[in-house]
Amino acid sequence: MKRLTGAGDLTLFIFDLDGTLVRFAVDWGEVKARIRTLLGTDEPLSPLIPSIERLATDPRLRSRIYGLVDDAEMAAARGFHPDAEIVELFRRLVSLGPRIALVTLQGRRPAIEALTRVGLVGFFDLITSRDDVKTRKEQIAATLERLTISPGQAIVIADKQADMAAAKNLGCLTFAVTDRPEVTGDFKAARAVELLQVLGLEGA
Repeated sequence: MKRLTGAGDLTLFIFDLDGTLVRFAVDWGEVKARIRTLLGTDEPLSPLIPSIERLATDPRLRSRIYGLVDDAEMAAARGFHPDAEIVELFRRLVSLGPRIALVTLQGRRPAIEALTRVGLVGFFDLITSRDDVKTRKEQIAATLERLTISPGQAIVIADKQADMAAAKNLGCLTFAVTDRPEVTGDFKAARAVELLQVLGLEGA
């Protein structure tokens, strides 16, 4: 496995949530069908958030739609349980002294619920959700700005190629958490806990 040299130069680890640390079991087909009914449209609503922003021009309707999405994510989040391996990963990272942040296209309420149930809620210096910023690139940029850390000192850990592209565009290192061959980053593994191995921290 490709290893990262100079890991001590990293001062910020930015994690994605869904697909990286947990997996929200949401029936998005059903959610989108309900949103289409509210909007009176037959558009595919893909990607979802840009579609909502474009089509739901009335603020009250937009709020109602995001509330519907939040409710579906909250229902999924309530099914999560403590994950000892992921918690240990974060304990080890904290012991190294970097800042740790979360960027998520989930709402803040379901994101906090998920982190609480998995056992991770207390590990983050900053959490940025879709309630704050609606695109991944803007979320990463806002995180770097708020924590006053340069992109070259940050690594983004996520599961989608769009996440990798956004992070690289900003100058961050990338770690792809997936076994899908079409998703590539500077580093890659099937599970987030393998980040320790990539950084050479297995025995630390």
